[in-house]
Amino acid sequence: MLVEPGQGTGKDDLVQMAYEPFVKLTFPSPYTSPNTGRVSVGFLAGRWDTASYLFNKTGGGNPKKKGGAALPVVPTLPYRSKTGAPERAVAQHLRDAHTNPGVTKPVNTRKAVAGFDLKHTLHRLQNDGDRVKANRRAAIATCVKYWGANYATSVPGVSRECDEYPFASTYEGAAQSKYDQTKPKDNFSARPLLKADNGAGGSILKIFMDRNRILDGFSSGADIDAYIVSIS
Repeated sequence: MLVEPGQGTGKDDLVQMAYEPFVKLTFPSPYTSPNTGRVSVGFLAGRWDTASYLFNKTGGGNPKKKGGAALPVVPTLPYRSKTGAPERAVAQHLRDAHTNPGVTKPVNTRKAVAGFDLKHTLHRLQNDGDRVKANRRAAIATCVKYWGANYATSVPGVSRECDEYPFASTYEGAAQSKYDQTKPKDNFSARPLLKADNGAGGSILKIFMDRNRILDGFSSGADIDAYIVSIS
């Protein structure tokens, strides 16, 4: 099926489809009796978009042939905590935020971060740059509060950055309660990490978003894309 650009909704020009095909099959004897039947081969769904921040192919000399298609599944972002993994420190931070929130900052005895099960998924925040910046400001303020204004350079010869989870590029980020008052405050974790480690984690996140064609989670006004995290 082909969808022309401009037929969808929202900034990402989203088009969604539901499809349940049925196939008439004739089975060889003696497997069934009678040996014909109408069988559903499962429920399929498709999604088209022309999001400018994702890979958009133009080909065949036709400028209208752009955008991409994907199946609306909930993919898993993998991080490794094993020795030698470039993103190990990030993975350990995320694991602490999930399994041992009491050791993370800011202090919140009821902290329960999203992103580790299908009932509490993460959603990409792409189309609201101001909210991304608000998430970053909240995280950096936490690093400053608990590790000092010079947290990035307080260790001689070491360059650090403020890592936060949920990611600043998610609707569940550090400033979520500012935009949705039904959400709890301080339901995130921030800590200084080596710049190289933080960069490795960010690169994995970016590649994951591109390869799985993750759209802004609410660009069409509805919950359309979600993902979760796993730590191995």
